[in-house]
Amino acid sequence: MGGTGTIPALLVNANHLYAVVVSMLEAFAAARTTAGVNLRTLLLPAPLSRGTAIVEGDEAHHGRVVLRLRAGEDIRVADGEGHAAPAVVTGVGRTALEIEVAEPETLPASTAELLTVAFAVPKGDRFADLVRGLTELGVGRLLPLRCERGERVPGNLDRVGRIAAESLKQCQRPRLPVIGPVVGLEDLAAEPGVLVICDPYGAPAAPGTATATTLLIGPEGGFTAEELALLPTRTKRVRLAASILRIETAALAAASVWVAAWEGAA
Repeated sequence: MGGTGTIPALLVNANHLYAVVVSMLEAFAAARTTAGVNLRTLLLPAPLSRGTAIVEGDEAHHGRVVLRLRAGEDIRVADGEGHAAPAVVTGVGRTALEIEVAEPETLPASTAELLTVAFAVPKGDRFADLVRGLTELGVGRLLPLRCERGERVPGNLDRVGRIAAESLKQCQRPRLPVIGPVVGLEDLAAEPGVLVICDPYGAPAAPGTATATTLLIGPEGGFTAEELALLPTRTKRVRLAASILRIETAALAAASVWVAAWEGAA
């Protein structure tokens, strides 16, 4: 009796094990056909489309040398304009990668893309750090400011554009931020939506509902009275902290406050 009684139990256990294995295989298949956040990302030219793609140049170098991709590996591809897709590496050459791209999906826009940060350019590598951080936060536009007390604005923004692209792959945001053009305060007077200047003597920050908003971050010496006179009367003054913040600290703190408030209200 004891021996035969174990047969139903064995069948139940086998059926359970079979169900678990099937479930795992289904999950694995779904992962291969979803632009999952756990996959390493390559940036391809827009518009992203299904089929075989050849990756060359800096992106191929990034895939081969930095990510050390090999044939058969699953990756994620994106075009920086709101589209992403799963893909499989099918070939690795000396200067290029061949990948097979699945059907792209359109990624939803985030409320953070309504945010513009116009900032005085900080010194040295702090500019790159600022661009990297604002990209990770999902800010839609980054506008370097010409200021009387500010640093010289680089004539070529290509380097920080590449930094933004690297950040997009890391944080997997849907779209690249628009970087530039370089503007003055007089140009911002015509900006639509809410205009906010970060001022240690302003009122507490109150982002409100998500709407087109431009945050102004001044140079280390502050804006001059003449520059401030160029701003429209509708400009709001808000403070982020009781202390005086560096440019990149103020920019990242302000963007974080607005993004968090908007996402919390969504």
